[in-house]
Amino acid sequence: MTSRPVLRIVAALVGPIALTVAGATHPAHLTAESASWWHDLHVVMLPLFPLLGLSVWALLHRVRGGLDGALAIAARLLAFVYAMFYTGLDVLAGIGAGALIEHHAMGGEIGDATSVMFFEGNVLADVGTWSLLAAFALVGVVFVRRTGWPSLVGTAVLLGASVSFTTSHVFWPRGVLTMAAFGAGVALLLLAERRARRRSEASAA
Repeated sequence: MTSRPVLRIVAALVGPIALTVAGATHPAHLTAESASWWHDLHVVMLPLFPLLGLSVWALLHRVRGGLDGALAIAARLLAFVYAMFYTGLDVLAGIGAGALIEHHAMGGEIGDATSVMFFEGNVLADVGTWSLLAAFALVGVVFVRRTGWPSLVGTAVLLGASVSFTTSHVFWPRGVLTMAAFGAGVALLLLAERRARRRSEASAA
């Protein structure tokens, strides 16, 4: 296997794997005791959440032209929308809210600021997660058109993970399982693609 296919596989899977690991350490609640790690973990995850969007781009590598190309462009744009808007949640409800609770634990006043940040963050997250769901739906359409019905399994797993992500974030256990499901769905699509390519090569031989 050449380096490019390996890099594509890494790009497709690095986000789900990294977020699965990070999510396993996510505090269940934001309290004075958990605020420091809540804040620091979301700083760590700041570059990780957009990597779910990178999975879309990696899966659609070199898909150009015709209907598949148009669907791929739409999926890539939706993945970009996800990356932008979900980062808003990470900054507001993760980094910002964690910093506020740390400030409050040291005797500072915060009023209703935390609730406001969570509300605004969740509004942005809704745009991001539903955009990601739509992006993976288009990925599934492209893969079924190009590699056949076996791609439906991976597509179903990705769509199930995407629906779960709209309300789960990365909290243990559901959020962690959701991130793992993203990785499984991506791997299943890559496997279906590989098998279809081998069948094509065998028939051409």
